[in-house]
Amino acid sequence: MIALAPLRTQANASARRAATLLVLAGVLLFSSACRVDSTVDIRVDDNGSGVVTVQVSADAEAVALIPDAPNALHLDDLSDAGWVVNSNSVDAAGSLVVVVSKSFTKASELGLVLDEITGPDVIFDGFSLTNEHNFEVFGFGPARTDYALAGSVNPAFELEQLGGVFPEGLPPLGRPLSLIEDDFEGAFENVLGLTVRLRLPANLVAANGEVVDETTTWSMNFGDPTVEIAANSTAESILPRVWTMVAFAAGILLLLFLGAYSLLFLLAKWRTPKGRRRRDVRRRQHRAATRAQEASRPRRRTLRLLVVDVHGVLVRPTNPLEGALLPLILSEQPEVDPQQVRDLHRKLVLGRLSPAEFWSEVDLSLVSEQIETRYLSSFRLMRGLHPFLERMKRNGLPVAAIGNQPRAWGDRLRTMTALDDLITSWMVSGDVGSTLPEPALFEATRRTLSVDLYDCFYLSNLAANLDVAEELGMATGLFVAGSDPVPDIEHTVIFGFEDLLKTRGA
Repeated sequence: MIALAPLRTQANASARRAATLLVLAGVLLFSSACRVDSTVDIRVDDNGSGVVTVQVSADAEAVALIPDAPNALHLDDLSDAGWVVNSNSVDAAGSLVVVVSKSFTKASELGLVLDEITGPDVIFDGFSLTNEHNFEVFGFGPARTDYALAGSVNPAFELEQLGGVFPEGLPPLGRPLSLIEDDFEGAFENVLGLTVRLRLPANLVAANGEVVDETTTWSMNFGDPTVEIAANSTAESILPRVWTMVAFAAGILLLLFLGAYSLLFLLAKWRTPKGRRRRDVRRRQHRAATRAQEASRPRRRTLRLLVVDVHGVLVRPTNPLEGALLPLILSEQPEVDPQQVRDLHRKLVLGRLSPAEFWSEVDLSLVSEQIETRYLSSFRLMRGLHPFLERMKRNGLPVAAIGNQPRAWGDRLRTMTALDDLITSWMVSGDVGSTLPEPALFEATRRTLSVDLYDCFYLSNLAANLDVAEELGMATGLFVAGSDPVPDIEHTVIFGFEDLLKTRGA
């Protein structure tokens, strides 16, 4: 009952091709006592691929009618068409079993493989296999794969439909098909049997055949009505849902990590003192690189302006808050919080607080005039300051002073120390809203006096101030007076105004 279409698709096939599976059916047509059973086994794997196995079993009486040796059946054409011959032998009882199989790699190829068995639309018609995957990313259900097989099997096919597989002029055992039909009319159902077996992945949902151990079977004989094959199964897996939840959890953890990292980064940036942040360092490096490029140009430095610190070069102490103002306030108001005074003083020198508001905040507004006078009078002029400034004036070299103080205190100090006629420019932090060692005071002085910082010499007794000035292109000198310690730095060390006059030849 079962032949394989590759035998009929070869245009130049020889007579030996008819001596394959189909010849078994032809032999049986001579004896109603013979029996040939064909089984088509379809196994579908999880991914929609699978294998089709065809088994033809002929009893001893049928085998006895085969003129050639049954074990010598030529099945080379099947191998050429991609079929694998698994068995071709006669057992001890004399029965012949021929088993061949062919794999399909995807669901859509199953119908093509079944068509190769007897040819298109002969026995197997309209077979289709589908596997659809269903998985919702958001939800709690498992992943599901639905398998569906549908088609029809026609056991009552016309015998002439198989005749085309025999070589021209050589009907089965030399008898025309018309005579075979006359001799065995009504008897084929006892001779030829067909069984279709199907095994789908996972749990079988519905099938119209007999289900035994997850295998669905349809059995029929020649001449039976057309059998509609239908089977469905569903495979469920929780692993995709688990991995989806793991992926979501990992994504949330990643977002939390990035958020925490960003927060820590911003916190660290906020707590980093201004001037030491990465951006500030990069800017200084960029400015240094720019200055390095400019310095490589052939240019002669011309001294056009001397810039000095108010606190540390003109007067002492260098740190007026800790050295003079804070002790004076605590002596008048011991209950005042020193940190509060420091915070108020910073606002004062940045120009965000007036001196009157400052004295009011520390509860000294009633005696503010006397306290302020005592504070400014406590500064000590550096030895040799006036002679040095007078020499600079005679030589035509202007002197500019910069310092961290409010404008009102700077003007009073300038008048009290008789430096009005000797200092060309007195730039304070209260005017520019920025304190040393930030470069704003240097830039403000440059704009006010229209001078290139490259042609300026800067004196200070604070290394941090000198570093910024050097980055801006200024020549620098560390001012050391009296018993001041001499730090190990790269800046030129100036020991008082006398050393400056002597070394500069002024």
